[in-house]
Amino acid sequence: MFRPQIQKTSTLFFIALFNVCMVYLAVNSETKIEKLGYREKIQASNKMEKIILALDENFEFEKSKLDIYETGLFGANNSSITTIQDYDSLMIKSKLLTTHPNFAAIIVEFFYDAEIDAGDTIAVSMTGSFPGANIALLSACETMGVIPIIISSAGSSSWGANRESFSWPAIESFLYDEKLIKKQSIAYSMGGDNDNGDNLSDAGIELLESIIPNNIIFVNRLNLFDNIDKKIELFRNSCTDYSMYVNIGGGASSLGPGNDKDTLQVGLLNILDMEDSQFDGFESSIAYQFLKKESIPMLNIKNITKLVSDSYKKEFFKGDMEIGKGSLFYKYDSYNPVVILLCLFLSLGLIASIGIFSHLQIKRRMETHEVDS
Repeated sequence: MFRPQIQKTSTLFFIALFNVCMVYLAVNSETKIEKLGYREKIQASNKMEKIILALDENFEFEKSKLDIYETGLFGANNSSITTIQDYDSLMIKSKLLTTHPNFAAIIVEFFYDAEIDAGDTIAVSMTGSFPGANIALLSACETMGVIPIIISSAGSSSWGANRESFSWPAIESFLYDEKLIKKQSIAYSMGGDNDNGDNLSDAGIELLESIIPNNIIFVNRLNLFDNIDKKIELFRNSCTDYSMYVNIGGGASSLGPGNDKDTLQVGLLNILDMEDSQFDGFESSIAYQFLKKESIPMLNIKNITKLVSDSYKKEFFKGDMEIGKGSLFYKYDSYNPVVILLCLFLSLGLIASIGIFSHLQIKRRMETHEVDS
């Protein structure tokens, strides 16, 4: 018995199966969209990568086996300029996260969230503990046209810029002299306990003092709170209209003395976020001055494993992570119109083609039947 192709069970089953596949592809399709600040993120990451390559070419030292990105910005466990020794695995991960060039893109994202624009001035407290975060911030500032007023502390905790030949003052001076960065610190303090290097050896203090450039102010008052007052004075003298205060690391002058500063939230903070953050010494800190007295928002770059989202962390610890790829640069919306239309046309095309083929079969059959008759 003659049956055209479209009436065959096998053909109908194939059409149904094909359409189910098309529906599945359409429902599970995604649209890849560039995130806000995509171009600036790319530029900042490329800028940071360029700086890392320049440092690698001009400084000689043995890189740690833990330095998975092989940047050299991940330091040693101990040295004469190490303020705090730390074996915590989370701290090691935090230090590593900041050394990848894509960390500059994270700073750009924070700038966009805080509505920081070109021409804005920000106050920055840096330490040697996170050289990667320091470079990321400087890269983001130059990419977006943001003006940083920087005061740094020279010492570093474990795994930071704590090699005697590769301290933060040495790194910053090299980058500025080579015109790889446009801004350098207006002042330095020693860092460490009480911001005066009280937990450093005399040899470590002498070494750091010799590295700090002579043309940069050295803040070395009798005690921590005098150092804080002097730094606040320097910030005020440099600008009267700050858009944000940025803290990098756990500097005693920036956040206050003691370990209680580790309880502070990380990321973007405003005065309301600080209601429950009260501890001895905080009211004398630079952060308190900006947040509570002047109502200027703060970006707290510390405890990096908390600062960086889980999706970013997964990508950061992949060995093949590249600039311009991943959820840091793109977001994915459900459904892709192109895929949906393609699936629709393929389904209609399949049905139409089988229908035309079946029509031709019937026509030929009828012509043959008439001749036979």
